[in-house]
Amino acid sequence: MTRAFLMSIGFMVSWASMMLTGSVALSSTNAIANNPLANTSWQLVEFQSMDDSIGTKRPGDPTLYTMNLDEDGTVNMRLNCNSARGQWSFEPGQGGVSGRFAFGPLAVTRAMCPPPSMDASIAADTQYIRGFFLDNDRLYLSLMADAGIYVWQREKPETALTEVPASPENGGPRNWVVAGVSGGLNLRQQPSTSARIVASFSPGTILDNLGCEASEGRYWCTVQPFGGGPVGYVAAEFLQPAVSPNGMAMTGPDDSALRAGQGIFDATGTIPCAQYRGQPMTACEFGVARAGGGYATVVIKKPDSINRAIFFRMGQPTGADTSEADGYPVFRADKENDLHIIRVGDERYEIPDAVILGG
Repeated sequence: MTRAFLMSIGFMVSWASMMLTGSVALSSTNAIANNPLANTSWQLVEFQSMDDSIGTKRPGDPTLYTMNLDEDGTVNMRLNCNSARGQWSFEPGQGGVSGRFAFGPLAVTRAMCPPPSMDASIAADTQYIRGFFLDNDRLYLSLMADAGIYVWQREKPETALTEVPASPENGGPRNWVVAGVSGGLNLRQQPSTSARIVASFSPGTILDNLGCEASEGRYWCTVQPFGGGPVGYVAAEFLQPAVSPNGMAMTGPDDSALRAGQGIFDATGTIPCAQYRGQPMTACEFGVARAGGGYATVVIKKPDSINRAIFFRMGQPTGADTSEADGYPVFRADKENDLHIIRVGDERYEIPDAVILGG
């Protein structure tokens, strides 16, 4: 968001406020009931200061900063580990999408939230908010004297979760994708907003679904980054089922390794392979067990007649059945067009997408 855009919003809000009459105690309950802000819920995106030394501040976890504007003029806010309750009022300008806005005195809890936290600054700034500008699903609340603007994103009730998301073993999605969060989604040690943050995931990050549970009035999912990394808890409302290369969100467990171990294959054939560095490529027999969506286990019979298993998830090679007996050789994977070039130590395998996805 550009500084020029924010300044233009501040100008519009200030202009609308100047066109209105009356004191800071603004509209009546009936006027609020006819306003698009009534009975809306918002989540903080950022605070944009007009002071370059302060700049833009964004919450580490936007779910910790919410605002509910009720029809009766009551406002309820979640400010990290604290909460605030009081009154809100407004007086719309021409067109109804901008005008004057004010909070009455708020009752605010005073717990010490884990840093970094924006709870204290927001609570202090509420008394100085004088204007609003509504732009689709964004609400801009401006401070007096053009000191800054709080940007809020509308929460959509239809996306609220009504039950605990299922694990793959119970028919849930195998993977999640981070969505609907500004900045990053915090990974915490425990299912609590007060738990230590161990990582942060940007929108679009793929995560493994390790199961979900209810805690502190919301749902939390145990996740791990796709391909490995720390395990922890994230807020479930910012997760969507990840779409696999076949265009579908795959659910249920990945049983490809189990079936491959039992010799139950969906297809067999040969692929180019070499067992030693510098050795000419030859043809190796393989069998593949597929679990849909690019989840597959390929078992290859090497020239020395020993089997090598290569594991794929969401169409990507993720590892091999290395062991202490073969010295845990390094696993590497590259891709050229639709061909996966797999190296396990000195071994080399060329596996087409068609083997993994079928067709």
